[in-house]
Amino acid sequence: MKRLYYVTGTLDSVQNISRDLDVTGIDEGRMHVLGKESGPVIRAQLHATTIWEDTEIMHAGFLGALFGALGGFIIGSALVAMEPWGQQLALSVVIFSTLFCMCFGAWLGGIYGISSRNHHLEPYWKDVENGNYLVMVDADTEVQARRVERMMEQRHREAREVGHEDGFSPFN
Repeated sequence: MKRLYYVTGTLDSVQNISRDLDVTGIDEGRMHVLGKESGPVIRAQLHATTIWEDTEIMHAGFLGALFGALGGFIIGSALVAMEPWGQQLALSVVIFSTLFCMCFGAWLGGIYGISSRNHHLEPYWKDVENGNYLVMVDADTEVQARRVERMMEQRHREAREVGHEDGFSPFN
């Protein structure tokens, strides 16, 4: 998936972009709008970004779960191998410690991530804090991305392209 980033100064411009994307065949669920405040974006019936998109909760939670599972596996394996209470522990100790630490890691990662801005959006926060709107459009194919770029060049010169990401995923 490719994500295209555009910055524009007015909510009217964002609404016009949304309408034109719909005509182009890009449904409204493929466009996300980040503004200084989400209220006006929501009232304009646009797809405002959510906490899942604004913050690092997905990325940090995923990494926390991954490292937690690895740590839990190591701890469980060590307990089974060492027999700390003088008796053989079952393999279920490894499974339980892996699952427990994975959940705990995901929780800790989520706590950290919810308080951190999304690293994908870091280059654009200054524009958003200055009152502009960041329009993000997800395209599944290169053909779809070119269609969006062509439409934006022809109909929305007020919006400037500020970047794009190939292979976008909230987990990385």
